[in-house]
Amino acid sequence: MFGRNKQLEEANQKVDEINTNLKSHNETVEALKQQLTEFKNEFQKMREQHKSQSHEFLQNLINIRSTRERFEEELNDIKHIKKAIEVNLLNEVKTSLNEKFSEALYRLNSHLSNYQEVNEKFSEAKTQIQQLQTEIKKLQSIIGNIKEKDFEMEKFAKQLLEQDKEKLDLMRKIDSMERLVSKQRKSLY
Repeated sequence: MFGRNKQLEEANQKVDEINTNLKSHNETVEALKQQLTEFKNEFQKMREQHKSQSHEFLQNLINIRSTRERFEEELNDIKHIKKAIEVNLLNEVKTSLNEKFSEALYRLNSHLSNYQEVNEKFSEAKTQIQQLQTEIKKLQSIIGNIKEKDFEMEKFAKQLLEQDKEKLDLMRKIDSMERLVSKQRKSLY
């Protein structure tokens, strides 16, 4: 019986050992269960955060696409406006230059015709002065040949003075015409 007690005691010890091991394993399993629950909770939180961030990311991506499309539309509008402004500006510059060139050409033609008129008048005045000088020379030669008693000196002197005044007037006119021609030439160049 002693052998049986000993066996029973050994069996009790083994059962106690098994119970101790089982308790230890149960504690380990409980710790693992708790860690697994904590891990599940953290994983769930991370999943929800990921879902929220994915949703925000998608929303931001949609906003970026929409903004990009609007930006491209605005950029195209600006390009069209730029082209229209360039065309309008070019047309305005052409029109302005054409007007200015037309005015300058008109003034140039006007000055040229004035110059030609002045030149013709100057030539006429020069011819008249030459004729007048010829007449004066003839008169001087006639005066030299005429005797004092045949001619009334006073009348002749008055005529001579009048002709002299005419000559001076014509000389003044020639001077003013020369100045005018000079001004016309300066304005042309």
